[in-house]
Amino acid sequence: MLKQLTIIAVAISVVACAGTPSLKPAPVVAAQPPHPYAMAPVPVRNVPQAPAWFVQLPADTPEMMFAVGTATSVDEQMAYDKARMTGERKLIESLSSRVQTQTKNYRNDTGAVLIENFEQVTRKNANGELVGVRRVDSQATFDGKFYKVYVLLRLPLGEANTAKRELDQQRANRDAGIRGRAAQQDMIQNEQAHQQQELNQQQQLRKDLDQTNPNRAVPANSVNTSEGPVRFLDVENAEYKKKRDEAVAKPGAVIMQTTVR
Repeated sequence: MLKQLTIIAVAISVVACAGTPSLKPAPVVAAQPPHPYAMAPVPVRNVPQAPAWFVQLPADTPEMMFAVGTATSVDEQMAYDKARMTGERKLIESLSSRVQTQTKNYRNDTGAVLIENFEQVTRKNANGELVGVRRVDSQATFDGKFYKVYVLLRLPLGEANTAKRELDQQRANRDAGIRGRAAQQDMIQNEQAHQQQELNQQQQLRKDLDQTNPNRAVPANSVNTSEGPVRFLDVENAEYKKKRDEAVAKPGAVIMQTTVR
């Protein structure tokens, strides 16, 4: 019995030794020398992370609305300008935009073959005026070649937009001045038309009187002399004017003019 137990113990010991793996050293790999004409490694671009207000736009209120824009350029100022223009375009589209859609559908059935063609064209037009837009936040990064810019724009609305109210007041004052000058010009033209109408009536009345009494002495306001035209005094005495006109109409009448200083 004792002999049998000894054999089993030896067998277990041998199996345990056989199950343990042997550790081998890792092979040594020789470092390759760099190629003498190798190209320069391409730098890894660092993609910037967008700001939180770009990912989640601030909520609009009755007093103001927001828009964001982003752009890239090799010039930093150009990147800012492009980003701002993108944001302003979004503001105009939010304020006033018109979408037009044109759809064409064509079907051709030739028995076993059915051909269908569908085409849709969408146009979006937006016209507006932005006054009082401000850039309230921005972020710019540079990766060694390109500038990437994010901008946040704010547009005041209603009474909060003081710049828009001042511009509207200036336009109202300008329009009022234009309408005032136009009204004054109309009054002058009406007065001139009225005076011309009275003059035409007087001339027509004189023609009618001449046709009724051809020998009637026509009163004159001036008379031609050797020294030039002499203008009569504008008086209201009808009797004096009648005698003066009769005297001037007589043959051989002499006209004298004297200037008193």
